[in-house]
Amino acid sequence: MHRVFFLLLILIPNLEASEFKGLQFLVNILMGNINPRNSNEETVQHQNIDLGRRQTNFSFIDYISLDQREKNMCPVPENYQGHQNVELNDEHKAKNGHVKCINKSIESGTVGTVQIMQSMKEIATLLSPHGNNTKRNQIGKCVVILFYTRSCPGSVMVGPHYVALAKIFPHMTFAAIDAFKFSSLNTEFGIIGLPTVMLFHQGRPVMRFNDTQSTVNNFISFILKYTDMRSPLVHNAYVTSEDFNGPLPSKVEYDTDYYLYLAWIFIILCATYHFTKSHLYSQIIEMIKRNWRESEAQTEQDLR
Repeated sequence: MHRVFFLLLILIPNLEASEFKGLQFLVNILMGNINPRNSNEETVQHQNIDLGRRQTNFSFIDYISLDQREKNMCPVPENYQGHQNVELNDEHKAKNGHVKCINKSIESGTVGTVQIMQSMKEIATLLSPHGNNTKRNQIGKCVVILFYTRSCPGSVMVGPHYVALAKIFPHMTFAAIDAFKFSSLNTEFGIIGLPTVMLFHQGRPVMRFNDTQSTVNNFISFILKYTDMRSPLVHNAYVTSEDFNGPLPSKVEYDTDYYLYLAWIFIILCATYHFTKSHLYSQIIEMIKRNWRESEAQTEQDLR
């Protein structure tokens, strides 16, 4: 026992104190690694890792022999070039969201218009893909959809600008869906507010219009940024009086919401039921009965 302790005293001065922490000290002794380590040397020789197989050449002994700082780092193979694309500017991000669209065949002189969806069958036909292309960089059917409702003031303000946008890009499909009438689509496409303009590629939502001002010029910038559609009319974009005539509403239409009336009736019935179970209700009923008995007694005395 004394000889082992004496041997450790001889070995310890030859080792860097920072290299032995906890179990690492015992591992280095068992592995015979008692030579001082150069702080400039790599602790682990990185080897080329086949990223496709997701395998590593490091063993458990290599792991426990690393200090805590190195355990929190993941070594990267020398042939990995992903660090060159870490920082992406806005232009590169827009390029990644860019989609290729099919030009809709129209007759010469045809003015673009907005299709108002009236049934789920029409919506399914509208969003049906063209061919089997599924990637954004592959050409496909592009559709711009406005989710609106006739009783929403914001939707009424956006309507004429959206109609003017359809005239500027006649080779592109523009549609409008009443979010109140087709409420099941709100959850499917993540519609949380109205009006909402979304770009679809091959029947899949690609991008949402997020500008605070829903004007025809901002709509044009949205189309040019995320699609390859171009039009010579983009420089002369403006809203005319004809755009207020439809097909989208330009005035707020107040409809009768029967579900709202039904909800109020349910609330009133529930409130009435709970009130009849309260102590105040019992006091009121008892007071009425007492006054009724007193009035009857007074009437009998008057008759006598």
